[in-house]
Amino acid sequence: MKKRRQILCTFLSIAMAGTLLAGCGGTEGGVDKVAENQQSTLSSENTENSGITENTESSSAGESTEGQEDSESPRISDEVITLTVAGPSGATASDWNSTLQFAEYEKRLGLKFDATTYSNEQWSSRVTLMMASDEMPDILSLTSQTMTRGDVQKYANDGYLLDFSQYLDIMPNVKKAMEDNPDWAKTITFDDGKIYGFTYLNNYGISNYYHYYLLSQAWLDNVGMDRPETLDDLYNVLKAFKEQDANGNGNPDDEIPMGMSSGRRRTELPIKWAFGMNTTDYVLAYMVDEAGNVGIWDTTENNKEFLKYMNKLYSEGLINQDAFIMDDTELPNLMVNNQVGYCAGYGPAGNTKELQEKMQWYGVVGFIQDGYNTTKSAVLEGNYSADFRLIANAETEYPEEIAKFVDYLFTEEGSLSASNGYEGVTFKYVDVDGYQIADHTELANEAGYDNAEEYRGKVIAINAFDLCSFPQGTIYDMLNNIDMAELTDIDSDCWAVATVNATRAAAIRADDVTIMDRFPILFYTEEETSERTILVTDIRNYLETAKAQFITGEMDIDTSWDSYIEKLNEMGLERLLEIDQAAYDRYMSE
Repeated sequence: MKKRRQILCTFLSIAMAGTLLAGCGGTEGGVDKVAENQQSTLSSENTENSGITENTESSSAGESTEGQEDSESPRISDEVITLTVAGPSGATASDWNSTLQFAEYEKRLGLKFDATTYSNEQWSSRVTLMMASDEMPDILSLTSQTMTRGDVQKYANDGYLLDFSQYLDIMPNVKKAMEDNPDWAKTITFDDGKIYGFTYLNNYGISNYYHYYLLSQAWLDNVGMDRPETLDDLYNVLKAFKEQDANGNGNPDDEIPMGMSSGRRRTELPIKWAFGMNTTDYVLAYMVDEAGNVGIWDTTENNKEFLKYMNKLYSEGLINQDAFIMDDTELPNLMVNNQVGYCAGYGPAGNTKELQEKMQWYGVVGFIQDGYNTTKSAVLEGNYSADFRLIANAETEYPEEIAKFVDYLFTEEGSLSASNGYEGVTFKYVDVDGYQIADHTELANEAGYDNAEEYRGKVIAINAFDLCSFPQGTIYDMLNNIDMAELTDIDSDCWAVATVNATRAAAIRADDVTIMDRFPILFYTEEETSERTILVTDIRNYLETAKAQFITGEMDIDTSWDSYIEKLNEMGLERLLEIDQAAYDRYMSE
């Protein structure tokens, strides 16, 4: 197997974020163990650096590497300058200023960041106070609590925000990212052509672009059935799961054929795709017809037939009866206990290699349904977000330096620095089944930590500057190309990551799946946003309630459908679609 450098901890952090230190205050919480032993050594060299870019390639954190040249890190300022930063610290309780990541920025780039962090609960009011009192720092970091385009536009109109478009000549990596990802470029470019901040750009490829769904091959074998291709097949499989001892424990009554929850990961999406609804939304699912007219799938015959199918599954006990009150934290336990045969993938908690060997999960992409979808289809979530993660002060003394730093974050090294830090300083590469994986364990042990993820949360300001991701040099590079057979060869240490991502990418390739484009992310004027927010809140809440009532049988789909449509119209659906149509037309004209 060809060796490639892979990054592990970034992806494990998503699932393990809840295990990080609790509580997020300001930056006065005390010096952590890593900073206490190592920060002074690293920082003392920074002010003496007079233009030579140095690298800290130590075999353990804290070893001196003075004099080594770094061919990758660009020196942004010959003399060390200080940039003030404020942001929500998220799940980590680290003092950003004491992290080895920030020390390396000062050493390598000539940028010293003076950060003040707040809890997520404090953040919204703090931003308002900063703007009202004209005390905005040089940079607002927003990765933990993003800011809407409408908010950014409002602050830009008031003259608070730096326009990055005037510095694109010194931002070649951002320019290339915009050229390579025109839809993402639209998210950061306002109607006046200016760029007031940055949303997240995901370059990981197909492996990270849509929810993943798993069905147990072991259960299929136990009931003597083939993998389902059509929705009729799926019904028959789920029925067999319920009526037979699918998990093989001697009890034919403890299986949940299809697991669902009320959270974000809902197993229903491949079924929606089978009914031709190209969406990743569970309600208020937007669509556009061939004439360019905007509507929602929720009011179509497609959705009506989908609800009937789901009602059939629910009424026959093929879906867990608490599906609409169970949250995303409960289904992984059912997976671990071998009690659910088909459900959304739930990451490391419910998908260890040991469980895979027992359940033999395979990736479900889509089903065929006569009259609606004659080929397997899936919808990608897309590689960009709508909300902003970084904005800067229009009155900063260092606009060019900030622009160059943002551009650095759109390089492979810069992107990695924001999520994992630097090799030899915060992580080491270890060999796992022929792949070089970035691992924090050894350095965490040397620093006195039992938990590598807790260590990572201390030495890296994880929620500070994460703007862009790259497949090169990460585990996603492998997962975009791996096939299902190779999954069995992957070490258990990175199985959670592999299962989460490779199953979907491999399933798309193996089943020759057609990728359907999702409805684009639209942007609204300040006036539209004000009116739309109220409409969306009320309509979405009603759609959620009605959907649950249709599926559970509390409302009859045939006799209540007309009143359901009438209720939506009374709530202002027509006006909402007028606003969305205007935004869509602007999007298409750009």
